[in-house]
Amino acid sequence: MTKLEENEILKPGQKAPASGIYECCGPTSCGHRFSTDVAGHRLPPLPADCKGGGWRLQQPTPHIHAAEG
Repeated sequence: MTKLEENEILKPGQKAPASGIYECCGPTSCGHRFSTDVAGHRLPPLPADCKGGGWRLQQPTPHIHAAEG
């Protein structure tokens, strides 16, 4: 898993590098949020009414880890 840079914007379909709550973001924040299950899962498509370009980690939850396999 790659390290997440501060305020890095991730594209829909990218694997989440960290578990936590991601917010839709772009030139203006739309305020949509998506809680990823665990690091390593793919980020969802943006909401239909979203004006943002990707997802930014707003609140990490470091106690959740993807299963090794």
